[in-house]
Amino acid sequence: MYQLPDVDGIIRRVPLVVRYRNQLYPTLALEMARLYLFEQDFELVTYPLGDVHQVEGIRIGRNAGQYELATDARAQVLVPYVGPSVLSGNGQYAYVSATDVLKGTIDPAVLENALVLVGTTATGMFDLRSTPLEAVYPGAEVHANILNGILNSFIVQEVAGNADSAQNDISASLASPFPYKPVWEEGAILVILLVLGAVLSAVLPLLGPTLLAVAALVLIGAAVWSNFALWSLYRMDLSLTLILLLILILTLVVINTAYGFLSERLTRKTIKGMFDQYVPPAHIDAMLQNPEAYSFSGESREMTVLFADIRDFTSVSEALTATELKQLLNEFFTPFTGIIFEHNGTVDKYVGDMIMAFWGAPLEDLAHRSNAVQAALRILDEVERLRQEFPRKGFPPINIGIGVNTGMMNVGDMGSVYRRAYTVLGDAVNLGSRLEGLTKFYGVKLLIGEETHHTLEGIVCRLIDKVKVKGKDHAVRTYELLCKTADASPQWLAEVAQYHAALDLYFAQQWDAAQQRFEVLHAAAAHAHLYEIYLERFANLRTQSLSADWDGSFQHLSK
Repeated sequence: MYQLPDVDGIIRRVPLVVRYRNQLYPTLALEMARLYLFEQDFELVTYPLGDVHQVEGIRIGRNAGQYELATDARAQVLVPYVGPSVLSGNGQYAYVSATDVLKGTIDPAVLENALVLVGTTATGMFDLRSTPLEAVYPGAEVHANILNGILNSFIVQEVAGNADSAQNDISASLASPFPYKPVWEEGAILVILLVLGAVLSAVLPLLGPTLLAVAALVLIGAAVWSNFALWSLYRMDLSLTLILLLILILTLVVINTAYGFLSERLTRKTIKGMFDQYVPPAHIDAMLQNPEAYSFSGESREMTVLFADIRDFTSVSEALTATELKQLLNEFFTPFTGIIFEHNGTVDKYVGDMIMAFWGAPLEDLAHRSNAVQAALRILDEVERLRQEFPRKGFPPINIGIGVNTGMMNVGDMGSVYRRAYTVLGDAVNLGSRLEGLTKFYGVKLLIGEETHHTLEGIVCRLIDKVKVKGKDHAVRTYELLCKTADASPQWLAEVAQYHAALDLYFAQQWDAAQQRFEVLHAAAAHAHLYEIYLERFANLRTQSLSADWDGSFQHLSK
């Protein structure tokens, strides 16, 4: 008996023929079936595969198709075990003791018309095998199961007549007990994988998460059901692992892709929702292209902030209805927001009649000082246009004050669990707000801090004062932003030079010379409230005993 176990030592498949000295010999079960069927010979059934022929079955006799058994390429069949062995006490086959046969004590009827396999079951005879059913299984029963499977693979129809006519009515059964792998299995699996992969790759991405999960379960169920149907009907042992892996992998890939798409979409939606109304569209596009580079978490960086506020807004609002006030603010904020966006700024918030913006976040801006200053000058030009346009619409003329300051600020998504906003905080921000408030005190429209003034080029500025705002002991130089150098008239440049000369005398405590210069400036520009402020200071300064470290700064006690 020729039985080779699998790598784990279990007998699952047995060859029906073996090669010895270039000759093919049938195994015990096949030879017994041939003799039982009164056939003279057997032959291999092959399938042309390129230049070679691959075995796909065994034919008993020469009548093609009459007694054919499907095998694998090594002429092996899976053993169709029908149950446990006699050793377990529940054997499926009748056992007769060889001793009883030799002594003639066995009933002859037991062996009448029976196919008998002679073998041993004693442990010392070394014919015990390990099978999927039992660890100890007689080798003779392995052959008995194969023989039973061969004989059950054919249907014998009893007809009237002699044995020869009955023999001619033997045909192959559609439900052969032998599971087998058809020779075309690998090709069929490859085609299924290619077709199924192409279809799933096209269809799965179109499904939503719920339909995707349902489709995956349906496909897996269909694959398993089809595999078991082929096994049950035709005993085809087709590989299911690759098909299931394909479905699972494609599903996971699509799910992962969908998750990545949804995650990216959520990130894009979050960024767009957070900044759509506050930053220029170009900023949003840049952030969406590289969202990992931007974070909502707080960070500290040098930035520039701008505050713009309508002067005497209470009196302006009292003269308008609620609808008119809304229209005025919309027409006021809309062009200003556009100007800020054009200069790469971020609108922080609108608070009543005040707009707050900053430069340097969420996108880094190395020219944040210049961009903020350019935007402030454009806003002043726009105010002059609105002052001409508003009276025609029934609105009162408006004036604004602008404060711009640069420094280290904390920027990020801040607030509570109920409401958050992307904003800036810090002393530099507070100073920007104070500078906006000081514009009214000095009678100017635009004040910038000394850090903003630093490195500015092509802009005409004049030093307004050294101020100490409420809550701060350190004096800060404040500058009035006048215009671009290219737009400044010779007369205006001359006045600025004369003013700075007078201011130098003031800081040097040369009161008489400084007062004389300011009086000349005031006479030439009687509307300049700034000159009046300094002229009023001289009388007080002459009566005060100034400290040796007096630096000319002025203490502001109100915000």
